[in-house]
Amino acid sequence: MKSVRPLALSFLLILALGSCSPSTDGGCRSQWAPSASRLLGAQAPNFVLPNLAGEKVELASLTGKKPTLLVFWATWCPTCKEEIPILNEWSQKFPDLTILGIDVQESRERVQAFAQKQKIQYPILLDEEGEVAQQYGLVGIPAAILLAKGGKVIYYGFALPRNIERLIEE
Repeated sequence: MKSVRPLALSFLLILALGSCSPSTDGGCRSQWAPSASRLLGAQAPNFVLPNLAGEKVELASLTGKKPTLLVFWATWCPTCKEEIPILNEWSQKFPDLTILGIDVQESRERVQAFAQKQKIQYPILLDEEGEVAQQYGLVGIPAAILLAKGGKVIYYGFALPRNIERLIEE
């Protein structure tokens, strides 16, 4: 019996998971995000998570005031790290946008040290058990979900929305 080559195995894995085709809003419409079609246009599931100071933050208390961008990430993710300067810039450039970084399945100590080193300027919440990520149907990170004022999901993708300015104006 021949051994399976890593390249062939990778190809089969990609085939099994599906592919991403860009949507008109810069997001991802694909089998990668089975919950995206269910969530787009719907009210975002509410959650309560601790921030780095240990204070509980409820999503519903924030979404009535202004649009909210949920960014699911982890310290070990290179793409997540690349997005930090963009998110820092957006946190200054768009005062009418709440940005929440949601770290998935890492300890407070690890995330706090990383956030300080990277000089993250937006609030970080801790999804230490991955329950909120599961609630939102995530199968990978990074993932960005933009909520309109009031909490309706208007963007779901595996990259930051390219047209954030237009989306938050709507």
